[in-house]
Amino acid sequence: MSIQFLTLNKDYAGHHIQGERDYQEDYFRFDNSRANDFLMILADGMGGYEGGAVASSCAVETFMDSYHIAKGSAAERLQQALQKTNLQLALEKPSKPKLANMGCTLVGAAIHRDQLEWISVGDSPLWLYKAGRLHRLNADHSMKPILQKQVQRGELTPKIAAAHPERNMLRSALTGAKIELIDQSSVPLKLLPGARILLASDGIFTLSESEIRKILRKDLSAQKLVNQLLAAVHKKGKKYQDNTTALVVKIPDEQDAVKKPWRWQTSVLLSLLILSLIIWTSDQFRMINWPDLITCFSKTSIAVPAERQNTEDIKNQLGANSKKPSEEQHIDATSELQDKQPK
Repeated sequence: MSIQFLTLNKDYAGHHIQGERDYQEDYFRFDNSRANDFLMILADGMGGYEGGAVASSCAVETFMDSYHIAKGSAAERLQQALQKTNLQLALEKPSKPKLANMGCTLVGAAIHRDQLEWISVGDSPLWLYKAGRLHRLNADHSMKPILQKQVQRGELTPKIAAAHPERNMLRSALTGAKIELIDQSSVPLKLLPGARILLASDGIFTLSESEIRKILRKDLSAQKLVNQLLAAVHKKGKKYQDNTTALVVKIPDEQDAVKKPWRWQTSVLLSLLILSLIIWTSDQFRMINWPDLITCFSKTSIAVPAERQNTEDIKNQLGANSKKPSEEQHIDATSELQDKQPK
């Protein structure tokens, strides 16, 4: 199945909430301008009120522009876009000394026909939901996986690891310097009809994967799924809740995928038919000899009263003639009676 264009709100949607922060450092974009080449990008900024917002917006915009002018396979274009984005952040810093510490996480996910590929730096999660299961696709570049391994080795208790002060520290991010860790899909992932993709910032971790799965399995539009995810985060009322962004893409069911081209073709054919009818009508309109038509109409209009008058005259004449025989018969009958009476 080839996914040509997705429909905003129905098939894909995104939104964010500020949480308990005084500013918004998350930034995202979709690019659905090319057939069979859908792109979604998310960056979670860091570096304070101004720095984080500048870094995330600069990264996303640069990545999107770079991806579409890059050459090669989707994987090669993702890699080129990431490197150019990091370079652009490096170029921004000298002109803005106050933003020297700015940086961001970044995830770029491309759907080429019916296959998904991604590249990511940082801890922003990318999930795939299918057949009732939720799968984390990209690597987590925070300290959480390191602490989890220490728990598995018995070096830390789960309780200590969950409250560890370095739990959310990033091991890799885009800062303009060398990128320490990059996670990229090794092979394209085939997307089956009905699957859902969720790309989010780390504020989504207020929800458990079980809670996320229960929302994504619902038969709702992408926009409603995004709304329910963010509402669930807000409802938790977590202290110091971070910015939270959720982007959802729904892969159309086979039935919808079949219907869409036919609906499109039907609309085009109907439009052509209407256009042809308008042109034909216009040609016929120009072919009419209007002076002759007006003259003919005028004659017809004048003749009608004359015909009606002739008809009335005929009726009157017939009426008169029908009366005369009766009167004459009456006179003759009266005379005959008078002659027969005795004198």
